Amino acid sequence: MTKELEVKKVNPLGYAVIDFDNKTYLVPNLLMGEKAILELTKRGLQIVKRIANSPDRVKPVCPIYDQCGGCQLQHLSYQNQLKLKHEQVVHFLAQEKLNYPVLPVIGSANPLNYRNKIQMVYGIHKQKIVAGFYEENTHKIVNAHDCDIQDKISNQIINTIKVLMKKHKLLPYDEDKDEGIIRHVMIKRSEATKEILVIIVTPSSFFPGRNNLLKDLLKAHPEITSMVHNFNPRQTSVVLGDQEKTLFGKGYIEDILLNKRFVIGSKTFYQINSKQTEVLYNKVIEFLEPTKNDTILDAYAGIGTIGIILSSYVKQVVAVEINKDSVLNARKNASLNQVSNFRIEATDAKDYIQFLQDNQINLDAIVVDPPRAGLELPFIESIMAIKPKKVIYVSCNPETLARDLRQLSKLYNVDKIQPVDMFSQTYHVENVCLLTLK
Repeated sequence: MTKELEVKKVNPLGYAVIDFDNKTYLVPNLLMGEKAILELTKRGLQIVKRIANSPDRVKPVCPIYDQCGGCQLQHLSYQNQLKLKHEQVVHFLAQEKLNYPVLPVIGSANPLNYRNKIQMVYGIHKQKIVAGFYEENTHKIVNAHDCDIQDKISNQIINTIKVLMKKHKLLPYDEDKDEGIIRHVMIKRSEATKEILVIIVTPSSFFPGRNNLLKDLLKAHPEITSMVHNFNPRQTSVVLGDQEKTLFGKGYIEDILLNKRFVIGSKTFYQINSKQTEVLYNKVIEFLEPTKNDTILDAYAGIGTIGIILSSYVKQVVAVEINKDSVLNARKNASLNQVSNFRIEATDAKDYIQFLQDNQINLDAIVVDPPRAGLELPFIESIMAIKPKKVIYVSCNPETLARDLRQLSKLYNVDKIQPVDMFSQTYHVENVCLLTLK
């Protein structure tokens, strides 16, 4: 069944909302006002042909943009991507019946090739080894020779590994058959230090031909500074397993943010856009207006990037992080930067803030940077019991940010929200929010 339809609604994530055969579908790669012939298939509503294009449409730089699910907005001009992200933040606030000032999105000077981490899955397609990303809403691998948002050198290494896998007869791992060797390859690269970490993931420690692959890969790419072999036996969408072995180099890389140096391991979280991370953290400093008398809690601290940067401006930073690898890296980072007024507690953030509340320990400000799920209600309740003068909320999910602001606004003014484009060509947007005690 096919129909010619006009797009009359686009959702906050950039998908066209189409009513077809008494059902509503979300269709990618269509803009407001565009007309298209659409066909209902087993995979959902598909575009057969666009008839009328929006003036906001641009030609995607990626040749596989229609198949790959990694980007959602390459067909939209960059300035309109920023406008959409601003509207997205306003939309989720409105859903919670909130009306707070949202500043214009700070765009990126480099909206392409910005990702400092690349993560590829390997497979077989038509008797050839492929590496790429899963097609949106499927488990089908789209072969990506040169991803336009990933680091260029990392792209080259991924393609070299495909060639070397064929040379050394190393097959990609097949979950259904429980056969093969290479599950994933992850690469982390620092533009500032030029260091490169390559992590090869296999289903077990058994890796025949590993030394030959290592030798040839280093010969082809002498710029690689470290390699790690990670074992992941679990049938899961989680890329990395718990055990690993360093094959070459330090087993980690270092990056520089705002004149501080940070150790980045294979399993530790680090913002994927280093340039825009500096923009983001400068906004945290600006909103916080820290003084040398302040004691700050850095919650969901990761490897300590925000807390260690803030340590130059305040009396004391207490950080809290549940991931043990991140805690170890945070302690290394404090030592690396010779920071003596930063300490990190290896525990759950909600448990630690409950401890502060129980012991009536006062704070001048709290900086939170939680995962996409946002803050747990007990954590929010403890914030409102401790009553720090300021809360800086860094969020990668406008929907859970809005939900949490509704709770926090009972006691705090939401003074301003600053979106920052950390993830160009996708619908994701980071936000820094300033809350002050009423």
